[in-house]
Amino acid sequence: MPQQDGEWSQVSRKRGRIRNVPKPKTDADESKENGLGIRPNPNPEFTVSDIHKHHNTARQEWQISDCWETLKDLLATARSESNHPLITKAICFGPGPYDPSNGSFAARRTAHMQTAAFCAIVDFLESQCDHKIKRVIQEPMFTQIDKDFCVELGFEVADTPDAFPMVDEHTLVYGIHMELRTYYLALATLPAAFIGGGLEEWEKVVDFDPSLNEFIGPISKMDATYTKYPFPDMNYIFSSTTMYWRKGDDAPNIPGSPKTSLQEPPQASKQASDVTEALEGLKLSGQASEEKEPDTESSNHPEKLVEPNSCRESKPPTTED
Repeated sequence: MPQQDGEWSQVSRKRGRIRNVPKPKTDADESKENGLGIRPNPNPEFTVSDIHKHHNTARQEWQISDCWETLKDLLATARSESNHPLITKAICFGPGPYDPSNGSFAARRTAHMQTAAFCAIVDFLESQCDHKIKRVIQEPMFTQIDKDFCVELGFEVADTPDAFPMVDEHTLVYGIHMELRTYYLALATLPAAFIGGGLEEWEKVVDFDPSLNEFIGPISKMDATYTKYPFPDMNYIFSSTTMYWRKGDDAPNIPGSPKTSLQEPPQASKQASDVTEALEGLKLSGQASEEKEPDTESSNHPEKLVEPNSCRESKPPTTED
């Protein structure tokens, strides 16, 4: 008989190791999942070394892809603009776990490819300037092993929601296929550059669900005031993604440029209040979850309500998001 171990049963070997197969899920299990049935993996199979091997495969594929060649040209064009924004920090939001609980190869590959693309973008930007760019990553579905891997990759790992208030006017915000509410939290301060869902796609979603209209403001503002570039796709991993770069004339706190507010004070004040309230709610919910489940690492993620589709399998924003 299979040996029972908590929520998982060890039932078979794969390539010389025990493979953990999930037990039938309960209602409590379902409450921890995101929109794709992925949750923080309670019993990860891969070691940090395993994750590095998978990532190196994805990185090599990315480096020789047409997508990267096209993107390098776009980044060079954006950098060539006069008085281009200064970027000192880059934050990767929601790439997805590298050892997903549902064992999905597609989800794992997408997480690695989106992370590899982010690292390549930051490497390129660093090669064009005389300073290092701080790298931060936030993913509520990460296990401790995922976090350890990211640290070895050169990231500062932020627990949700700690990376949201880290965004400032010198930040590159990178978040592929996230929910509109998540973008709203991440864009409380409009950044130097943004790579994520563009206004055109989100207007379709808002037309279907008008209740989301209050969250589209930051993206609408960037669409109107930033330079916009279509982000090249790669097998739907980056579908419906747009790259926004703040125009030089609107760049605050850059030497030689006047400090300019990109948001109207009343709107900015309301968004700041909304974000503060949301972040406090997430922290309080997290504390309550820890009290209820003190022995279950990585299950205390009320922020999944904010980023339920952060690791979904390569599809554009839809009305289901």
